[in-house]
Amino acid sequence: MKIIFYSPHPTHDIVTEVGYATHQRETIHALQKLGAKVFPIIMGGTTMEEVPYKEGRAIEHKGIKSILKKLIPSFLWVSLKDWKLMQHDKKASQILEKAIVKHQPDLVYERSEYLQDRSVAIIKKYNIKYFVEVNAPFIQEMSHLEGKSVWLDLGHKKEKNKYQNADKVIVVSSDLKAFLTKQYKINPDKILVSPNRINKEQFLNQINDKPIVDVSFKNSSAPIIGFVGSILPHHYLPLLIDAFEKIINKGLKANLLIVGGGSLLEDLKEKVKNKHLEDVVIFTNKIPHQHIPSLIQKMDICVMPGSNWYGSPIKIFEYGILGKAVIAPDNGPVKDVMEHEKDGLLIQQNVKSLEEALFRLIEDETLRSHLGENFKRKILMDYTWEKAGEMILNAFNIEK
Repeated sequence: MKIIFYSPHPTHDIVTEVGYATHQRETIHALQKLGAKVFPIIMGGTTMEEVPYKEGRAIEHKGIKSILKKLIPSFLWVSLKDWKLMQHDKKASQILEKAIVKHQPDLVYERSEYLQDRSVAIIKKYNIKYFVEVNAPFIQEMSHLEGKSVWLDLGHKKEKNKYQNADKVIVVSSDLKAFLTKQYKINPDKILVSPNRINKEQFLNQINDKPIVDVSFKNSSAPIIGFVGSILPHHYLPLLIDAFEKIINKGLKANLLIVGGGSLLEDLKEKVKNKHLEDVVIFTNKIPHQHIPSLIQKMDICVMPGSNWYGSPIKIFEYGILGKAVIAPDNGPVKDVMEHEKDGLLIQQNVKSLEEALFRLIEDETLRSHLGENFKRKILMDYTWEKAGEMILNAFNIEK
């Protein structure tokens, strides 16, 4: 079976250690391991040599862009960026067509991106099966992150065009499936839910890598509570600091290890300082992903205090594959893969709920072990990237 894996976004590569790159790279590898011949058509780059070039140009023009952004109204700035993105889509679709003519694929598997839909007409022209992977409600997400654009209505039409013409739509959560069904009048029977996964061999092989930072606490016998990820608003890290403070004030012995970097890191450090928690909290700052497994291994309780309503968080699989007790938000994407009290503790996104979950797991080592082992077994059985590849190939065989 021949598959073109198509990713039209101009900067989303498959080699760096970020979420979108990992998802694309691992899906391609899984399909290849299952015997498919995959031709990656990735506009953001397939080698490290391509990616630094783009990053270098971004740095080079950053000063000019920052000046222009101050001079141009936000609405016009975002609209101009969106227009350039649509112009890029023309070039990307031409590259896709050449690849279709050259490789004669059985399937085009596209990672859907904002304002990119010129692939649809080309794929229909050659009468090829077409699967679309969707990882976010793009119009709503971009409006929230970037602001309003003159192209939003057109964006909705482009989204609908892709989903209605696809043979299968593959989403990362059941809540995202429900959203697409309602928003774009998509037949729910052709939408498959495929959460994020983990490369178990690669991740477990990195456990013994020496950590890049010293994470020695003064009280080395106290359990370590941990978080891994970007220090950004949607991860609700201030909740974790506040809940941690409460359990410390109640006399429980614990340490807190926060692994990662991001826009809120300095604010979070200041919060810890103001609460006089420096002796029991360590920040690693951003570190290479290869050191993540060895740091998670040091944790006793792993926390994701919050997340958005639609995305499938990779970090809970990284926690779980190492048999760690997990605390995660009680939302749709998490409930797709975890059951409260069986695989982990699911909480409301507030301090009280997180404090209570932390208290339970600090006090009950048996419960920690039970939850960790249950979730680990589930991940090994159902949430590897090979399982994602199997879903794609099975769906294609049914569609033939």
